[in-house]
This record gives sequence, structure tokens and C-alpha cells, in this order.
Amino acid sequence: MAEAPIPQSVLEASGVIGTWVHDYWAGQLELSATLAGLLGLDPEAAATGVSLEAFLDRTHPEDRVRIESYLHAVAATGGPMEAEFRTRDTRDGIRTLVLRGRIERDPSGGTTRGRGIAIDRTEEQAANLVQSERVVNRMAEHIIALRELARALHRPALTDRIEHLMIEIGFELARFLPEPEDEPRH
Repeated sequence: MAEAPIPQSVLEASGVIGTWVHDYWAGQLELSATLAGLLGLDPEAAATGVSLEAFLDRTHPEDRVRIESYLHAVAATGGPMEAEFRTRDTRDGIRTLVLRGRIERDPSGGTTRGRGIAIDRTEEQAANLVQSERVVNRMAEHIIALRELARALHRPALTDRIEHLMIEIGFELARFLPEPEDEPRH
């Protein structure tokens, strides 16, 4: 008995947003419509294949060289692959995607094709950031209470150490502050 295909709703709940196939001989990447859309590529054109260069142009500039190097390295070795990168800013904003798959080789050892899935990790990363921020805030609340307890003991050396820890926790909290917007320059 053949297994039923996985329903799209299950894939989406898992973060899977599409598929990709890289034909190394043709130098083309075929992308599913959703994946192409998140990259800011035309879904119809991407379904028939876009160049690796077009794909790389849609990766975040800070991730491009790393991803390009990784894709070339994994093409040389074949086997399983996983690459995480950010997209350029599109109508969906900057997204964090993971490509997972396998690079196939022919009997002579040459790379023929890669294929796999794309996973959108943007929401997962945002949830992790929120959880981390909550933990650091709880640390701050506890260290403030601890400082008051140390002061009640009249132990200046202990209070000083706690205040140094408070500064470190403050730096950690600052990591969660939004970046200031660039102001226009005249």
C-alpha cells in the first residue's frame, strides 16, 4: 500500500514552504511558487528554472558569499546538505530560510542534481528571541531583589559584586533593544 502524500497544511505547520531542484548541468534552480515568492522571484519563471546567480542575488548581502561558497563546496562532495540564510528585503520582509536536501552524483562521481525542501525559520527565530528576552528580564528582576538583600546584610563587597553582575545583565538586555533608525543626513 502506497503512503498518502503529506498534506500541504502539515508541511506549512512544520515551516516547509516549498521545494527546490538544482540541475548542475543546466545551471538552473527550479523553485516552487511559494519559495520563489519569498525570494522575490517570479514564480512562473522560477518553476522552469532560474540561474544560481539569480538565486544568490535574492540572498541577504551579508550571507551571499558564505552561501555561494557552501553551495560550491557541497556540489564538489555530494550527499546531504543544509544551508541557512536570510533573504533580501521583499514584500514579506527579510526572512530566514533553510535549504535541506541531497546532492546526487553520477556513477563517475560527477554532480548531477540537488533537490530538497525549503523551511522558513523566521517565526521560530522570533519566538526564540522573545523567550530569551523573557529569561534575561527575569534575571534582571532577580538580581535587583538580590542586591536589596545584600544591602540588608550591610555587606558592601557583596553588593559591589552584585552591581557588577547587574551591569552585565544590562548589556544583555540591551541586545534586545531595536536598532535605531538611520536618521536622514543633510
